[in-house]
Amino acid sequence: MTPPAPMNICVFLSAGDLDERYTRAAREFGELLGRAGHTLVWGGSDAGMMKVLADAVHATGGQLVGVSVEFLRASARPGVERMTFAKDLSERKALLLGAADAVVVMVGGMGTLDEATEVLELRKHGRYDKPVVLLNTDGFYDGLIVQLRRMEAENFLPLLLTELLHVADTPADALAHLEKTASAHR
Repeated sequence: MTPPAPMNICVFLSAGDLDERYTRAAREFGELLGRAGHTLVWGGSDAGMMKVLADAVHATGGQLVGVSVEFLRASARPGVERMTFAKDLSERKALLLGAADAVVVMVGGMGTLDEATEVLELRKHGRYDKPVVLLNTDGFYDGLIVQLRRMEAENFLPLLLTELLHVADTPADALAHLEKTASAHR
């Protein structure tokens, strides 16, 4: 069987230092990406979970593409193959999505939720056709999934929820889904 073509995978996640169950998932996903030869496209931070993810990708042979914003320049990871600084968060999201063949949403706070809802809104309107995976580590997004299912049931979504995103419980499941579906979107 032919290995999947390398992809640029955008990951939205927290730059905070979080519980080990979340950092473990970030490390595992980064190792999987790097070993498979994929490129990480991420917020460019050298802090918290973003650092854990980038360290794992880099240590296992993957490439890094960072997109940060000017006001976060001090926390940007040094030595990245490609680092871009956007003028604001809106431009940052557009650059991240434009550089990616697929998106994975990991645990995070308001910024991650903003990024996730924007990419889902773009998919809803047919403006973003690349795969999106919600990595639901330890049930972190269970409440959001319930809300999205209610939106679907009450006709607030013009597409089936399964057409907007794929929910994965483990990093391996997330990557397997991307590798299976992303080639159709290239």
